[in-house]
Amino acid sequence: MRGSGPTLAVVRQAKGTAWTQARLAEASGLSQGYLSKVESGQAEIEGEALTAVASALEVPVDLLAVRDPHFGTGVSCVHHRRRRSRLTAGSARRVEGLTQLVSLSATRLLEDATSAPEVELPDLPVERFDPAEAAQRVRGEAGLRRNAPVPDVIRLVEAFGIVVVRRDLGTDAQDGVSLRVPGRRPIIVINTALPVDRQRFSVAHEAGHLVLHGWQVSTGEDLVEDEANHFARELLAPESAIRPFLTGLTERDFRPLINLKLHWGVSIAALIEIAKRSGTIDEGTHRAFRMRLNTLGWRLVEPGVLPEENPQLIDTAVDAHLDKLQRSVPTVAGVALMLPEPFEHHYMRHRRAGDSSTAGAVA
Repeated sequence: MRGSGPTLAVVRQAKGTAWTQARLAEASGLSQGYLSKVESGQAEIEGEALTAVASALEVPVDLLAVRDPHFGTGVSCVHHRRRRSRLTAGSARRVEGLTQLVSLSATRLLEDATSAPEVELPDLPVERFDPAEAAQRVRGEAGLRRNAPVPDVIRLVEAFGIVVVRRDLGTDAQDGVSLRVPGRRPIIVINTALPVDRQRFSVAHEAGHLVLHGWQVSTGEDLVEDEANHFARELLAPESAIRPFLTGLTERDFRPLINLKLHWGVSIAALIEIAKRSGTIDEGTHRAFRMRLNTLGWRLVEPGVLPEENPQLIDTAVDAHLDKLQRSVPTVAGVALMLPEPFEHHYMRHRRAGDSSTAGAVA
């Protein structure tokens, strides 16, 4: 079996900034110069050398043999929702590598399961569709009334065949990422431990990237992020429906905003942005609101508890492998191109949590 240099680079970067070529060389007993040539495509790797690298990285050899045209292109197709000034280049590479691997695993798990839904994600490129119009079209295809709240945004996007996964992205400067490339499932990866309001907006934001920007190079430009934010606001709280409730607000009117948050499932910060965009508050009031949020310590965690929303598509696929197809954990881990221990950690939490329908079903 022969390994792929670009795939090796993606796997190494996904393990974090500490995993330099020098560290991998030390852990595998190979030279850094040789590994550098392998990753750049100037040298091949197979046999004992490939096994040594896979062992050092704690991944199956089969993963390192994957050849994917979207690995190692030198450009990113991963869309980030981040605080740009705080996300380092190393962290960005780790997140992008992790997203590529999760995308690969999720695609294989769903396509090899008997219950995998079709991908019916609308393609509404921003060159032809305004973000608000695109969001309304998605709401219509999801069967939502024009002015109704989205009860569960993860359920909504999963109904289109989009995979949503929670992972520790290794930085609090990153809320979520998305990826849509030919031959794989569109995927949204959300950072763990986000408050529900931020999680909902992040999922909607990344869905906006997938719908508006699709398979194109991620530039990270402010305009592209603004388009995804506009889509997310209109998807979760259409301006035409919410505008009357935002008229006449002052920076001390937080009780009405908390009530609106609980009804629409969007943060107070997002409601303030909608109010500014719709012209119901001016720039000075908008600035005063943001200063009050800072003073009250609400920039990261706001009052108003929303119901939890959890991904289900991958859980259902894993259950189909284990229960319907009667496969062992190591076999299903192999489908996902993972070793059994990390596979159980990341993809079997719902079974460990004591789900009576699945707990203890696998030997």
